[in-house]
Formats: sequence, C-alpha cells, structure tokens
Amino acid sequence: MAARNKIPHIVVGIDFGMTCTGVAYSYGPDWPPPITLQHWPGKLINELANKVSTLVSYTPGTAHVKCWGFLSEAEEDFADHRELFKLDLDPRFNADNPKRALVEDARQWFQDYMRCIHNHIAETFSNNFPQWRSQRVEFIFSVPTTWKSPSLIIEIKTLLAGAGFGKDGVDHSLEIPLTEAEAAAVYASKQQFQKGDVILICDAGGGTTDVNILRLDSSPGEAAKLEQLSFVEGQSIGSTQIDMGFHNIVADRLSKIRDYLQGEPKDIADAMLLDKRFENFKCSFGSAAASANPDRYFEVPGLPPGGFNCPELGIEGSKMRLTSDELKSLFDVQVERMFKLIETQLDRLQKKEPTAIVTYLVMSGGLGSSPYIRNRLKLRYTTDMATVWPNIRGMQVVLVAEPQLVVVQGLVLNRVQEVRHGQEVFKMRCCRASYGTICRKKWDKNVHLGEDVKQDFFTNQKFAIEQIDWLIKQGDPIRGNSVRKPYHMCFSPAAPAKRWKAQMVMSDLPYEQLPTSMKWGGAEHICSLEAALAEGEMKVKNRRWYQPGPRYLRANFSVNVVIGVADLQFQLLDKDGVARGENRATVEVEWGPPRNPAAARDDMDTAMYPKG
Repeated sequence: MAARNKIPHIVVGIDFGMTCTGVAYSYGPDWPPPITLQHWPGKLINELANKVSTLVSYTPGTAHVKCWGFLSEAEEDFADHRELFKLDLDPRFNADNPKRALVEDARQWFQDYMRCIHNHIAETFSNNFPQWRSQRVEFIFSVPTTWKSPSLIIEIKTLLAGAGFGKDGVDHSLEIPLTEAEAAAVYASKQQFQKGDVILICDAGGGTTDVNILRLDSSPGEAAKLEQLSFVEGQSIGSTQIDMGFHNIVADRLSKIRDYLQGEPKDIADAMLLDKRFENFKCSFGSAAASANPDRYFEVPGLPPGGFNCPELGIEGSKMRLTSDELKSLFDVQVERMFKLIETQLDRLQKKEPTAIVTYLVMSGGLGSSPYIRNRLKLRYTTDMATVWPNIRGMQVVLVAEPQLVVVQGLVLNRVQEVRHGQEVFKMRCCRASYGTICRKKWDKNVHLGEDVKQDFFTNQKFAIEQIDWLIKQGDPIRGNSVRKPYHMCFSPAAPAKRWKAQMVMSDLPYEQLPTSMKWGGAEHICSLEAALAEGEMKVKNRRWYQPGPRYLRANFSVNVVIGVADLQFQLLDKDGVARGENRATVEVEWGPPRNPAAARDDMDTAMYPKG
C-alpha cells in the first residue's frame, strides 16, 4: 500500500451513505475541482446520476450477489434485496432491538456492495487513465460521527481492503482521514465565507445528522484553515426515519382492509414508499409550490384503479390521502431531535467562548436540503429563539451549493489541499471521545472510597486498582495529533520477560461524568497493548542493604497515543521521550475486550502507575 507521505497521482473519495453512495476524484499535476462519477450500471449512457443507490441484491436463498445499485431496482420480485444497513455495521447502534440486522450480516452486505463499487471504479478508471494500476492512487473514505469506537474503524478498513480497495496496484492505498461532519465542513469552507466567520455545520442525510461548530481562519482564495470550537457530534436523525414513519402509517391503514388487497399490507407499503411520487413529495415538502396542495394522494397498488373508497381510512378512488398535518408530523419528529442536537453545540460554545458569535448555520445533505427543514430552522433560530442564545444573533441559515455532494467532495478537497499546499485544513480538532488507560493509583481515603485496594508487593504501599487515567477527554483540543503521558512499571529481577502490558478504554460520557475506575461502569475496553521494555534502561530499586523491601526493577516510560478520526496508534517511549533500543518494536494491539479477562487483571507484573 502506498505511504500517505507520498504525493498521489489520483485521489478518489467515496461517501458510503444510508440510501446512496457517491464517488468523486481529482488528479495531478493540475488537481482540478472534484469530479463526480455520474455513469452507473443500470443507467443509459446519456443518463447521469451523482450517486448510486446503496442497494445490493442476492439470488434468492443464496449468498451470491446478483446485482447492485440501479440494476437492483429492476429486480424487485426476483432477488433478495439488502438496503439501509449502514448503521447496523456498528454493534452499539440499536443494540437492544431484537429486530435489527445481525452485525455479521450487515458487514457481509457492506463488503459485497463495496466490492461492486470498487469494481465499477476500477473498470471506469482503467478506461480513462493510462497505467491505472501502476499509478499512486489513494482511496479515501469518511465515517459517520456516531462511529467512535477505534475497533469499528479498523474493522471497516479491513472490510474495504477485502472489497479490493488499495489492492489494484502496489501504490494503491485506502485511508479514513475524516468524519462525515469534518468532510462537510471542508466543503463548506470553500464557499464564500470570510475569515473569522464562525459556522455551524449541520449535515443531515439519510441515516444520520452531524453537527460541528468551526471558526474559519483563512480568507477566500487562500488554503482553507478551520478550527473546531467543539467536538463533532451526530445522531441517527435522517430521511429514512421519515420513510419509516410513512411506511408505518400506510401499513397500519391497509391492515384494516386486508381482505380487499392483492398482497400483504407491509409489501404494498414498501411499494408505495419506493414510488417516485413519494420521493418527489419528500424532497419538495415545505416549498411554495408544494404548499399550494397541502394534502397528498398516493396510489395504492393492489386495489382496483379508481374503484375503491374507504373515507374513514382516507382512501378515495384507490388512492390514499395524507393530510398536511400528518405529513408535517413525519418531519417534525426529526426536526425536534435536530433542534436538540444543534442546541447542545450552542450551549457548549456559550460555555467555552462566550463572546463567539455564530454567523452562519450551514445546511447540507439530502435531508438538510429539505425546504421544510430549513424553514423550521430559520423560524427557530432567526426569530423565536434568537434571544435565548446570544451567540446566534444575526445568524443566517444557508444551504451549500451541492448539498448531497458535500461529504464526497469535501474528502477530495481536503486531500488535494494537503498535496498542493502542504497544509491540513484543520489547524485544531477537538477529541470526540475520552480515552484512558487502566492503572494503579496511590490510595487516598478521601478519593478512593469504595474502590478495590491492593498492597503493593515491592513498596508495601496501598494502591487503588483498576483505576482509569484519562489521557484525553471529550472536547479537549488535540494539538499535534497526539497526547503523551509518563508511567512506570515494577518487575522482579527474576521475571523471565519484562513487557509493557496495558488496557485502553474509552467513554462517550460528558466530561464531568467520566468514571474514575472500571468498577463503576461508563467505560469500555477498546484494546489491549503489549511491547518489549529494555531491561538495560531500568533502574534497580532497593539495592542498598538498609533499604526495606525486596529488590526490584523500575521501568520509566511514556505512552504516546496518536489520535485519528476514530482510530488510535500507539508508541512506547523511553524515559527521555525517545523510541530507541527495544522500544523501536511495534506495539502489539489487540482490538476489542481482552480475550482472557483473568490474564488482563491487575497483578504485580502488569500494573502500571502514573507519574506523580
């Protein structure tokens, strides 16, 4: 795989979405603005589409992929279709719902679908770029802001590699450099905003809505520079929730006239949901033209055309009528949740920088381009609630030029700026989660009430065990992309191997609610670490005859954690902060909870102590 510090010839961005997936690219040496891939299987040569349906279909009863994307839409009755599985890739999403798809199934569908995307990209680029396989090509992806577990990102990269990305040539690679919210922010930064503007990005798509507040530190025409004023945050707010609401209303009504239907209510509701007329309604709802006809009629397949009436269910002439209030309710559930997400960010900004004024609320994404959504936001934040948050007075609600392409084009724009100007877009990021390590801390009766305590074998002092030393907390600025902390370990001179072993944990809880130890919950294991320690650099303790206690070796070192979008990299540094000697060895990382919990428990040869 190509190293990221090498200059690529081609950069390809892929935005895997809940309902649609987009691809854009640019190439050297001129690096034109991102070009969107618009030709897809299942479309005529003169039909252009900026995105392709996130849909993969299998031969019934098998694991054989029959078709995908637009081709799947023509196979409604002859294949097993899999769609809307993006959020199911995360084991933490909707974990208590017994009806959710199995994570293993969702990951198989994802890999099969992405293999189709990869093969289409490879075929297209092989025809358009000479020596495609021998060129340096970077495939870059984003992830939803809701995906915070580093082990999940590692798994996604593994699945993408298995789908073929980064494998077509020795200088092909794949990276996940940004969250979807950050990619949207990069795209927005290229619009006509001014230096010093504080912008609140709200990227609302099919499955999730992501928000972030940033300050623009560059002028138009310059390489973009952004400073995050709060950590990016997202929730499962999206247009698919509106689809599900519509489906539930329709299926419930049809269940009451089941005997008159040529099919099951659920299947007929599925067909009505896929009807282009519903999609057109959803996209135009709230516009002046749509408001002229507040009630909408939807054809009910399976009823005699024009020949069935049931006024109490709103069915007239075999068409189902939904009132304006019913249609609004589908949107309002998502809008109210969007308000809470945005206002959480505004509250954080008010506490962190009371004098900062948000000049623009920038909307993007498919749901973000909805006229109704924008009208509700304008009403709330430019009139109704403008006095509640002093930091939004005068704020304008605007829509980006290409709302459904912000993520995929933002990915490409971000990398192209790095290549052309040698400058990252984000001059400062805020950590999205809290990361820490398990250690012992010197027991203090005023601090460690109720904690488990052990007498240290070497020093005979009391220590609270299974304590969490938070290396960085949610919202903290990440400077230099890494954080470092000093620790020490103690070993018996007779111990056969002196190895550093550590357990890393993370938490999504607010800063002030973080647990102090594993005993109280609120933190989860994310990985186990292990690396060799150089015995020659250890200090012998209790070496004098008059010093009490057994002789032991003390190793002083620092743990350096490089914090990516949602992945972590680790380095063990010696007491001088330098990786040398045996410390050059790669830190062994085992993602997920310990395979052997008993072996990971606190003991004298694995206990780690923070400095001080």
